[in-house]
Amino acid sequence: MYQNLTFFEFQNLFHAEESCYTYLIHKHWPNGFICPRCSHPHYYSIHHRRLFQCRNCRAQISLTANTIFHKTRTPLRKWFWAIYLASQQKKGISALQLQKFLEVKSYKTAWSMLHKIRQAMAQRDAHYQLAGLIELDDTYIGGKAKGGKRGRGASNKTVVLAAVEVPKNKRPRFAMLEVVQNLETDTIKPLVEKRIQKLATLKTDAYSPFQFLPKKEYYHFPKVLNTADKITEHLPWIHILISNFKTTLRATFHGVSPKYVHRYLSEYIYRFNRRFWESQLFDRLLFACINCKKISLAELRT
Repeated sequence: MYQNLTFFEFQNLFHAEESCYTYLIHKHWPNGFICPRCSHPHYYSIHHRRLFQCRNCRAQISLTANTIFHKTRTPLRKWFWAIYLASQQKKGISALQLQKFLEVKSYKTAWSMLHKIRQAMAQRDAHYQLAGLIELDDTYIGGKAKGGKRGRGASNKTVVLAAVEVPKNKRPRFAMLEVVQNLETDTIKPLVEKRIQKLATLKTDAYSPFQFLPKKEYYHFPKVLNTADKITEHLPWIHILISNFKTTLRATFHGVSPKYVHRYLSEYIYRFNRRFWESQLFDRLLFACINCKKISLAELRT
């Protein structure tokens, strides 16, 4: 389903707008055209408008309708490059960098493209669950306020629940970073139940909201962590994951608005969870973009 693409193969495949459009058709209908209204397999092609008209019900279908490309004025070739860069750059790419690279007219266009791609990433991972041995913790995103405190209880920061799946004596496999309103039990419990499979083994610190974990549903191992050595021993990988994400925010984006932190978390986790399939990342992300519901600029800003 997913194609392995090197950098040069990508350049050769998508050197022109028509080649991008043809590839998009193949990804949209891998088994041939199917009318979304009546499921008929045959169509007429309206070339000058790039529409497909069903031979049975006469419905006119746009290849980009109800996707992140909905009513876009940006050439598909530039969209493909944006998706490629968003998937391959390990520390991400800023809207300003993308604007310069693609030579799009406005920063707003580049910003909108990247956030739509991040939305596709978020939707793709939203229903996946972690299993097995899980390290679970929380973190705070945002600069330190003057005279403010660090860590739990810090004001004006975004609270994030973090989890990473770690097979015994191996490197981590999959992870989750989700914005939460607070660290109350009533907030954490539904998210854990949604994103972590039952009977998983959870390693946490002894923070009180984590004590809710039902013993019949999870194997829970809380531990008081009052020194750096104990943290490293009990929760090593989750703190590396959090630290690497914060480094990415500072290095590439120089900080982000709390309003949009959730999409940057989704982008980072999307690449992290697929880091063993780097040559397939563009193809996987393009598929996610095709299957992501349309989202307007106004909706992106809410």
